[in-house]
Amino acid sequence: MKFAISSIEMTNYRQYKGTQKLRFTTDKSKNVTIISGRNGSGKSNILNAITWCLYGKEIHKKYDLVDADSMPIINSSELESLQNDERSFAEVKIHLETDAGDWLVSRRTEGGKDDSGELWFSESKLTVIHPVGNQDKIDTGEGTKRLINNILPDALESFFFIDGEQLREFFRVRSPEKVADAVDTVSQLELVYKASEHLDLLEKDLQRSIIAATPQLEKNHKQTEFVRSQIAQFKERASDIKRDRGSDTAALTAVNEYLRGHNLERVSTLQYKRELLEKEKAEQTQANSDSVLLRNQYLVKVAPFIFLKAPIEKTYALIMESVDKGELPSKIKEIFVRELIEEGRCICGNELSSDSDATATLVAFSKHLSLSELSDVAIVGKTTIEEILSEIQEFPQRIESMSIKIDKQESRLEEIRRDLDQIRDDLLGFDLEEINRYEARREELTTRIAEHNLLLAELDKKMREAQQILDDCRKQESIELAKHPKYDTLKRKLALLREIQNVFAKTESIIKGRIRQRVEQKTRDNFLTLIRKEGAFQNVTISDDYTVKVQHAHGFNVINDLSAGEYMILGLAFMSALTSISGFQAPVIIDTPLAKIDDIHRDYITTQLPHFLDGTQLILLVTPTEYDNDKKVKDNLSHYLLPSNDYMIHENETFTISEVTQRGNA
Repeated sequence: MKFAISSIEMTNYRQYKGTQKLRFTTDKSKNVTIISGRNGSGKSNILNAITWCLYGKEIHKKYDLVDADSMPIINSSELESLQNDERSFAEVKIHLETDAGDWLVSRRTEGGKDDSGELWFSESKLTVIHPVGNQDKIDTGEGTKRLINNILPDALESFFFIDGEQLREFFRVRSPEKVADAVDTVSQLELVYKASEHLDLLEKDLQRSIIAATPQLEKNHKQTEFVRSQIAQFKERASDIKRDRGSDTAALTAVNEYLRGHNLERVSTLQYKRELLEKEKAEQTQANSDSVLLRNQYLVKVAPFIFLKAPIEKTYALIMESVDKGELPSKIKEIFVRELIEEGRCICGNELSSDSDATATLVAFSKHLSLSELSDVAIVGKTTIEEILSEIQEFPQRIESMSIKIDKQESRLEEIRRDLDQIRDDLLGFDLEEINRYEARREELTTRIAEHNLLLAELDKKMREAQQILDDCRKQESIELAKHPKYDTLKRKLALLREIQNVFAKTESIIKGRIRQRVEQKTRDNFLTLIRKEGAFQNVTISDDYTVKVQHAHGFNVINDLSAGEYMILGLAFMSALTSISGFQAPVIIDTPLAKIDDIHRDYITTQLPHFLDGTQLILLVTPTEYDNDKKVKDNLSHYLLPSNDYMIHENETFTISEVTQRGNA
């Protein structure tokens, strides 16, 4: 379902005491709305008001909304004015224009003071008024969540309602897990997942009905249950480790940035050199691994030939001896010679009489050709053996060349390790406690991340082994069931069920792969459109394991070397790709999209973003620095902005109450 926001009404919500209403004119060609306010004025709380109203959560808040120790959701000045035993409320109403008619979505929470003056708060309640037939229907309770998810699932809300600061951080730490989660979410495979879960439960139910058939089946069933439990535990453990690794990686990035940006030139230089060395180390490690693999594959291929060199040479000598004696003819097909005899005409055009010498020669030759099929085999074998002998002859030179290359790579890796150890010692040797603390923290995080990677590799191995055991159990179960004719129907049901499970698994893989490719293409197109460094970047790729790479014009991967503005643009490009592919048409709301971005990038973004979100309602929550103080930005957005959709936020003298007005009515 397609929808746009026609108005937002906030009553006693956060800074907004009383009722504040923002009306938006929806226009496909004038699709931008501006809400400008200083940091802390309540700008971000407009985005929070939308997500709270629709989903009961605030995008900027991470604490419980009814926690009395935190800032209450009901305006604090409103609460302060209450007497004992008085109550008030906070409410947000959003009017939506949908292709099925107008909707009104509202969420309300109540609170007040008890007879002793203590604050209390109720849980919020969601109400949806929407058209059904020719009448409006009022829905409350659990059914409202389903209605909201029909127009925009809560799993997708972060792709449409975007916190700019979080967006800038999205790619600062390479996190394939985050990218995979986003692609997984936009794939909307919940139905497949639920069906797979249902099939698993059905399989268990079917197995329970057969466990008493034979002792072997009962034993098999117990092992199946145990292995399934193991796999579930492995997956849960892997998820926890990935989360911890993500946190440690983010912390490591912060430490690296601190050292790289330190005001002591020696510290920043050492950190910059270390990052270059670590990048080279990763490249050399991969290259060395590839070289060793190629050498091992070559050894596997050639080693048997070397081991059997004497028999191969003897065989070749016997073949050549037969060729020299004429016992092995040239490789000419017998059928071709017989056709010449039957037609009585040579390939040169001359006739062949039955008593001619030429005919006699061809007859004798044809008999020679048909002596044995081993002739053809020997001729083919001769060529193959010649190739094998050539491989044996070239082996010393090729293996030496490969070994020299590997030795050079390993030598360079050792040099890099020594240089990295020296940089660590130099930084730990600084007579500054802060530098020592950061370097020690970096060492700790690096070690932990390496441990996380080892644990994940170990868990992956265990999961693959457990899956193999599970497959073997299913095969054994099938063999045992075949011994009992009364279980034929049950056996067929299990076979069909597992075939369906395989179909669902393949479907999930295919859909995710296609979505990943589409996201990759659109992210690449959007990024190369928005980036100011024309020609500096060649490509953006999202690999099968969801690792994102930004390819520099000279071929280097610079995902860890982008500026704050470039990270923001990459994030915008990625989110715009996800939004366009999601299948849902909803407003895109971005909080502080232009902060920490240079003027050239602001120019590019404000020129292109409304264009490739053409027809989509785009609400930008900006600071005066981002918008009011940048004439070029205002000029760019003016092409997409109606005066009625230009708002400013004003604060009272104590900065406790905010008010939103149209710019012309300020």
